[in-house]
Amino acid sequence: MGFLFSGFYVMFFQDRRWWRFLAVGGACFLTNLLVLYVGTELAGLHYLVSMLISIVIANTLGWALNRQWTFASTSTAWFAEYTRYLAVNLSSFLASLGLMALLVSGAGVHYLLASAGIAVVLTAFNFIAHRGWSFAGNDQPGSRS
Repeated sequence: MGFLFSGFYVMFFQDRRWWRFLAVGGACFLTNLLVLYVGTELAGLHYLVSMLISIVIANTLGWALNRQWTFASTSTAWFAEYTRYLAVNLSSFLASLGLMALLVSGAGVHYLLASAGIAVVLTAFNFIAHRGWSFAGNDQPGSRS
């Protein structure tokens, strides 16, 4: 069990990309809320239209920041990275919906507790997927500290 915990500790907490990934996620969350508010309240758009716009902007911002700052990608195949990035985020979204239904309706977990738990698990999944697939080949020396 100690081996499992130490592997988890090294994988996340000693890798500065993990902390950068969390910072980018926070920035994207705030961007999503801001665009949703501006689109709905100030521009007068239907909230679902604003939400669609905010998702596109926040995901594109997240890809750009993670590409440049978190994973330091130098790949010229940026469109392939962007497509993989969106595929991971879409799969995470679908998993979130399924897990939410399972935990809330199936297991009787309070929806806020279920959402928080899912967010923690899927954040770790997203980091691993983006590091190993979306931005594959960018595990450069010195990226861990």
